[in-house]
Amino acid sequence: MACFTLRPSDRSEFDSLLGELATQFPTAHVEAAHNDNWASYRVDISCDAPWEGDLTAWLQSKHADCPRT
Repeated sequence: MACFTLRPSDRSEFDSLLGELATQFPTAHVEAAHNDNWASYRVDISCDAPWEGDLTAWLQSKHADCPRT
């Protein structure tokens, strides 16, 4: 299982990330929260085998600069 918490820098990146995840990894479990007033964005993603390697590689290639916790 792969689990990540991403911290997009702004609402545009947040929305883009959610849309891309829904398209690329429809079976991934995604929880997202945002507060536009505080410019706080969080996306929690988990994915079971066999997709965990693909998710990890996709995040590295498409969103490598997005902070993770």
